[in-house]
Amino acid sequence: MRAAFKKGREVQIRDVALRPLGPGEARVKVDACGVCGTDLHVNPAGDERESGFGHEVAGTILEVGVGVTQLRPGQRVVLDSATPCGRCENCRNTRQELCTDIQSFWFTNTFGFAEEMIAPAICAFPCEDLTPEVACLQEPLGVALDLVRLADITPTSNVLLLGAGPIGLMAVALARRQGARRIFVSEFGRAQTRCELAQKFGADRVIDPSVTPLDKVDFGGPIDRILVTTPPPTLKDAFTVACKGGIVAFIGIAYGENAFCRFDANAFHFKKLQLRASFASPALFGPLAVQKLREGVVDGNALVSHRFPLAELSHALDTARTDPKAVKVVITP
Repeated sequence: MRAAFKKGREVQIRDVALRPLGPGEARVKVDACGVCGTDLHVNPAGDERESGFGHEVAGTILEVGVGVTQLRPGQRVVLDSATPCGRCENCRNTRQELCTDIQSFWFTNTFGFAEEMIAPAICAFPCEDLTPEVACLQEPLGVALDLVRLADITPTSNVLLLGAGPIGLMAVALARRQGARRIFVSEFGRAQTRCELAQKFGADRVIDPSVTPLDKVDFGGPIDRILVTTPPPTLKDAFTVACKGGIVAFIGIAYGENAFCRFDANAFHFKKLQLRASFASPALFGPLAVQKLREGVVDGNALVSHRFPLAELSHALDTARTDPKAVKVVITP
């Protein structure tokens, strides 16, 4: 079967053979795999190792290993990229988000930009009624659910989102469903499709920070909840804009110098701000994410802007990286 491997920005697709299944594992035919922003990153630290990639997966069960009883061949499923084990001390103390024995296909070294892959069966759960392109959105939607959960949005909240990528757009829809009073989105105007979707998903106003710096914007009231999906240096803007007692929830990732943020810690202290890091590994909201897609709380079809076959993965990555009309790019092997 064919699988993709990345080294820096170089992508190769090769024929490889999957090993036999171990106990508790499943072999999955990949029906769709979304391109995540992390798939586009190149680690500037000089890591030259080649690796498989792709972790937003919807597929069909082809085979199950010994001891797997909850799945059957032919069943359409989605995969959590990482799942709590349910057995460690933290899991048994209802702290699954701090699981010390995460179950993940990362440890099988097979990934979603391939025709088939191997995953722990615990990572898979049925999803028969959504198209694969929409179903694979459950993984990033689970991230958005965690981000919004940590922000503790209420009907009195004035929310600002930094970065209207797929996860940010999903967070806008979730914040609107939470009953947020007003929702503002900071996104560059050149990303016209994303700006339009932000308004469709419930934003009251979209602000281009290259035209109007956020600290110069009249929001008409205090911003007490900020969702940050942009790189760490933008946190200082969030701290500047946030009102006293504000909560900043953060999932941005970057490498090299952009992994660092410089800000006035005294102002952070005097304003009694909170910074809450969202890292949805293990994933905790897969079934809930499927429910939100199924109910139309998040319009998955509106998010999927491009579809490519596996053979055109390099072109798909370039599209996700540079096309201003790109929102969610999906590979359909």
